[in-house]
Amino acid sequence: MPALGLIYRGLVGRGAERLGLDPASAPVAIRARRAPANGLVAAVSRSHLDADSEAFLARLAISERISCGSALKLCRIAEGVADVYPRLSPTSEWDTAAGHAILAAAGGTVTTPSGAPLRYGRAQADFKIPGFVAWGDPSLSAAARPA
Repeated sequence: MPALGLIYRGLVGRGAERLGLDPASAPVAIRARRAPANGLVAAVSRSHLDADSEAFLARLAISERISCGSALKLCRIAEGVADVYPRLSPTSEWDTAAGHAILAAAGGTVTTPSGAPLRYGRAQADFKIPGFVAWGDPSLSAAARPA
């Protein structure tokens, strides 16, 4: 996030961290949080919030919404500021993969809307993902699956 003066990085099994662009900035460990009892914070799109995503969020106990760019939404979940980000319209793999890796390193997950693991390398689909849901608390992905 150069515009915010931040770098996020992580390695699954070793954790994730946030650093400032200032060379003197020390890394800060980040971790996705368990679902709060007082409601979830949803990261929502400034330009791609569609009816399907709104319907998905309506099924959850949302206490707050934050609006920001796609990559930042995944990082906000990774650092425990937000809990869920539904993107139920198509997007490119390259718009999601790095944030997915950081979120996974921080203990979160990214699934298909049905709750299956999100897979990459969809050359036959021009590397498009039909939609996904990012979760800070992986246990929520099973609970939120459509009936």
